[in-house]
Amino acid sequence: MLFVIMALLAANGDSRAQSPEVLLAQRLQATYTTIDSMSFSFSQTTSGPMTGRPKSGKGNGLYARTAEKPLMRWNYLTPDPQVVISDGSTISMYFEKLNQMIISEVEEAQTDILFSFFAASEPLDRHFTILPAFVETDISAEDLPEMQSLQLEPLDKNSQIQTIHLWIGGDSLIRRIDLLDHFDTKTTINLSNIVINPFAAKDRQDIEAQFTFIPPEGTEIIRQ
Repeated sequence: MLFVIMALLAANGDSRAQSPEVLLAQRLQATYTTIDSMSFSFSQTTSGPMTGRPKSGKGNGLYARTAEKPLMRWNYLTPDPQVVISDGSTISMYFEKLNQMIISEVEEAQTDILFSFFAASEPLDRHFTILPAFVETDISAEDLPEMQSLQLEPLDKNSQIQTIHLWIGGDSLIRRIDLLDHFDTKTTINLSNIVINPFAAKDRQDIEAQFTFIPPEGTEIIRQ
């Protein structure tokens, strides 16, 4: 699911380069390859026939691209404190309420979609069919003129995800992502308070400290 800078296809005769959604995907990727770090706030909602009552949460997140690997951290503040850290190889998930920390290999865990988008290490069309957006939205009318959207369908038939809709601001940054899985469970993540390159002046140790989490003594550690 990861994407790297790609030359625009206008000069190579590929007709897909003329579609607005493909151009938008290329612009999105070109933007994220220039970003070394990011901080943001988020709100998340999940609903569907398998989830019971809709679930929601809020928190903040961090992303950084180091010489060795990209790093991402999600701090869920509500409804229950959680910390999720990914380095592209493993995902560590701490659940305060359960007093547990689960450590999984990436291939055995659900891929962190935003981690993949932020890392921008492969072109989108290597892993997705890029399509015009087709989704109802609750984005306010005054925000819609500044938003563009596209739809992604995974090429991997074994993917847990059915479709992804990205909502992208005029600054070419992802503002919202809608995920629909094969059980018709929809997860919506809204991003706000985005700060680009907040770690630009910090050294490597300072950055890695932001992505290190030591659970409280007595926490059950589960490795999968």
